[in-house]
Amino acid sequence: MIAKARGYVNIAFIKYWGKANIEKNIPLTKSIGLTLDKFYTETKVTYDKNLKEDILYIDNVKATPNELKRVSNFMDFIRKEYNIPYYAKIDSFNYVPKKAGLSSSSSAFSALALAATKAYQLDLPQNELSRLARYGSGSAARSVIGGFSIWDNKDDLSSFAKSFYDLEDISLIITMISKSPKKVSSREAMLKLGEYPRLKTKWIKKTNRYLNQITKAFINKDYRKVGIISEKHALLMHKVINKTGINYLTKESYEIIKLTKSLRKKGFYVYLTIDAGPNIKIITNNETAKLVYPIYEKHVESIICKPGKGVMIID
Repeated sequence: MIAKARGYVNIAFIKYWGKANIEKNIPLTKSIGLTLDKFYTETKVTYDKNLKEDILYIDNVKATPNELKRVSNFMDFIRKEYNIPYYAKIDSFNYVPKKAGLSSSSSAFSALALAATKAYQLDLPQNELSRLARYGSGSAARSVIGGFSIWDNKDDLSSFAKSFYDLEDISLIITMISKSPKKVSSREAMLKLGEYPRLKTKWIKKTNRYLNQITKAFINKDYRKVGIISEKHALLMHKVINKTGINYLTKESYEIIKLTKSLRKKGFYVYLTIDAGPNIKIITNNETAKLVYPIYEKHVESIICKPGKGVMIID
C-alpha cells in the first residue's frame, strides 16, 4: 500500500484571500491560477498496519509538531472519508521553498491527496480529488488541474477546481527575493480579514468584478488585459493585507515592482502578480521572458517557468 505523487505549485492570477467557511476551507470568492513546471512537491505515502500514528518526513527531516499536526489532521479526514483503517509513513520532498509565498502548500497537499488515495487503491475523479485537496490547502484544489484552472466557492460539494481557458504563449519569471519562511502564514493572515467586515465586503465586490473582466480577457486571448487585471488584483490584495496590520513586501519587492513598471514603459510585455510573501512573479510571454530575464537576474535570482501539469503518480 504505497504510492508516490508529484504536485506542482499553482500561482493565482485572481487571488484566493479569505474564507467563507473556515472548517471546510471554502473561499470567499472564486479564483484563477496556473500551475508552474519548475516548482513542485513529491510525496510518498506508505500505509502500515503496525503504525499507531502518522510519521512525517519533509526533505529527509522529521517534521515539526505543527507540520505533523496539519498533515495528520488532513490524513484523518481522508481516513474518515474513505474508510481507510491505517496510519501512514509520509515522505515529502519540496522542489520549492517552503512557506515563502511561492504556494508550496498547493503542491504539497495536491501531491499528498493523490498519494494517500492511490496508496489505498482509490481512483478518484478529478473533481473529487480537487475537493479533497482543498481540505489540506485551498490553493491545492487548483494544483490538481494542469495549466489554468478556476476554483469555485459555492458550497462544500461544488468547491473544486476545473480547467479554465488556455493561453498558449505565456511564461512566469519568479524573482526569488526570499526563500525564508514567512513570519505570518497565509492561513493566519487570511483569517484576519474576518475582523474587518467592511474591508471584506469591498474585497469580495472588487474581486468578482476583476474575475468577470479577466474571464472575458481569457476568452478573447487578450494577453495584455490578463496582465493588467492580474497585477491590479495582486496589488489590491496586498493593500487589503496591509489594512489588517500585516505586510509581506520588502524593499527588494518594491524595487522589482518599480523595475517591472519601468520595463513596461519601454514597451516590454511584463506584468506582475504577488502571493502572500515578498517574491514577485512576472507575467510575460515566451519571447519577452528571454529578453528581460537577464535584467531581473542582475537584481535577484530569477527562474523562468512555463505552465505545469496537473498532479500525477510517479515511480
